[in-house]
Amino acid sequence: MKEPMIGSLLYGDHKAPRKSRPWQERVKVPGIVLAVFILLGFLGYKYYNYRQERSVTEFLAQVSSGHIDDAFAKWDVEPGDSYTMTDFLSDWGKDGYYMKGATSAKVIDSNSRGPAVDVYVAINTFQIPLSLRVNKETLKLSFSPRNKYKAQASK
Repeated sequence: MKEPMIGSLLYGDHKAPRKSRPWQERVKVPGIVLAVFILLGFLGYKYYNYRQERSVTEFLAQVSSGHIDDAFAKWDVEPGDSYTMTDFLSDWGKDGYYMKGATSAKVIDSNSRGPAVDVYVAINTFQIPLSLRVNKETLKLSFSPRNKYKAQASK
């Protein structure tokens, strides 16, 4: 004779049904997994251009501390290029265009664009952040032709 699938409710030889868990316990694991993915996504976005931002931060520290030769070594200058040390000093020297009267300069944002990263620097004497381009391979700096903050300010 076949065993019955369901036991008799009268005689007590049936399987007791499992108690269902409360909804708080049922969503705990998927909620933790979702939170971890969101955290990893945020950290990936925040530190994706870390090397290039650090290079600009070191450049700004060298300029503000007066180590102009070290800062000029980080600048992307090809042999025979028209941008010379005197041009660099007129831009980044103590009384240069960007550093005259500046007391603070810090990296605020960055955008990756192909083989280079546009790093945005907030200098306290300028209203719009300065955009510097950093080569991903060599970490050499130059002025960027694009500035997303300048475009937003003109709207």
